[in-house]
Amino acid sequence: MKFWPLKLTLCQSLNPSLFPMSSNPTIFLTDEQLAERWQCHRQTLIRWRTKGTGPRFVKINNQIRYKLSDVEAFEEANTVTPE
Repeated sequence: MKFWPLKLTLCQSLNPSLFPMSSNPTIFLTDEQLAERWQCHRQTLIRWRTKGTGPRFVKINNQIRYKLSDVEAFEEANTVTPE
């Protein structure tokens, strides 16, 4: 199982100077990459999106992408500490 290096999306491969509002380019994951990261089936992510659960996602031109920062926030919010 390997998470890195992630394939760069179009947004990441553009020159950061074209986006003066953001000093850090946003990293996006595909549903396949997120399914691999979480060791779950891609269909699980699709079901969560349909139900309105799971991490936030971005839909552009019928393509689903997950911001890495949103994925990490979801992981943190759902981390269970044993008693």
